[in-house]
Amino acid sequence: MTEIRRVLIWSGWLRLSHWVIALSSAALLISGWLIANSPIHATAAVEYHYLAASGLIFGLVLRAIMFFRGKPHEQLSALFPQPDEFRAIKQTLFFYLSLAKQRLPRWYAHNPLWKLVYVFVYVVLLLLLFSGWLADEYPVMLGFYLPGVHAFWADFIAWFVLFHLLGLFVHDYYAKTTDISAMINGYRLYEVEVRQESAEGTIVQVQPMASLLKKKDDDT
Repeated sequence: MTEIRRVLIWSGWLRLSHWVIALSSAALLISGWLIANSPIHATAAVEYHYLAASGLIFGLVLRAIMFFRGKPHEQLSALFPQPDEFRAIKQTLFFYLSLAKQRLPRWYAHNPLWKLVYVFVYVVLLLLLFSGWLADEYPVMLGFYLPGVHAFWADFIAWFVLFHLLGLFVHDYYAKTTDISAMINGYRLYEVEVRQESAEGTIVQVQPMASLLKKKDDDT
């Protein structure tokens, strides 16, 4: 038979950094759009844009600390796929390409397919901060027009946010994952197989997900 186990995955600091980055990025996208497309609101939008940028810096600094001081699966090394995760990456791709008709594999913390995407997004956010900071005084640097660079990668973040949210809803609706609630309360639900040995009457729990078997920190 099987039972459901509730496991604390994301620490409070990790969730705080995630939501600060998410909300400040949303504020930056909205205020940036107003600056570029609404002259009436541009002046006020600039102030909110810089305020949101300060929030993004705080969130990224906090996340950088977690890269080295967080739980093992919250650290930077955990954002690089391991060889035994390649099968899960392939299965996740099939899940998307089949429009959720194929089975979505299970994982312990980060979605293996999205790991390197997250690393790239952090790099892009840093690029946006520096290009936005330098654009007024140094509009051209190393042959690049910084306002254009800033606008291009801001559009990338907007599309990433859209697909990220879409992926989360698809995971929760079709694959019955708990990705959304996990980033709110820190817990994910796992299905655990339970087998009773008749000889000794002992209960043996077998966790079918390979990533759970390799868990290194005590948070159950």
